[in-house]
Amino acid sequence: MHTSLSSIQSSLPPDDELETIHALLGDEFLAIARMFVIDSAARLDTLSEATSTSDIATMEKISHVLCGSAASIGASAMARYCSAMEMDIRRGQLQQSDVHLLTIRNEYERVAAKLDAMQQAG
Repeated sequence: MHTSLSSIQSSLPPDDELETIHALLGDEFLAIARMFVIDSAARLDTLSEATSTSDIATMEKISHVLCGSAASIGASAMARYCSAMEMDIRRGQLQQSDVHLLTIRNEYERVAAKLDAMQQAG
């Protein structure tokens, strides 16, 4: 049984918790956010390559790391999408890997744009 992405997507608040974490951490959040955007872009490239070559160990590791990174800054939707991918991989259900990857990448783009706007606002 794989995790339904549509059920995860429909249960999420639109803005995640980015602003809440920003309010708690202040300027430190903006520095962490910059590192998240750069680091996650590289990890997504690695995840994409691993998915295209069916490198299961790397897929599991990177989806797990991305999940933790996203959760730590309040990108709840991205964390849930990464977790869903990781759980499917652990169960040996790789059929949805491309869909998971696309969903994670799209959410990353949304989060990165929001973080950029937050940086601009100061």
